[in-house]
Amino acid sequence: MKQLANKPLLLGLILTLPLWIISGNVVVALCVGLLVSFLIAMLHSLHVLKRNPPGHDRADDSSDQEGQR
Repeated sequence: MKQLANKPLLLGLILTLPLWIISGNVVVALCVGLLVSFLIAMLHSLHVLKRNPPGHDRADDSSDQEGQR
């Protein structure tokens, strides 16, 4: 799922087929599929950013710890 969250257009196309069957309308299925896929991609990006803040890299921590020794 992580790889699909990084490719929202592919996920949107995959979601379009079941939504098309459910709704019976291709245009609505495409719009909803793209909106849902970009929402999933946004939530995945926010989760990654919260887990690894931009200013807190592991390489920076290791250099700081070596300097304190």
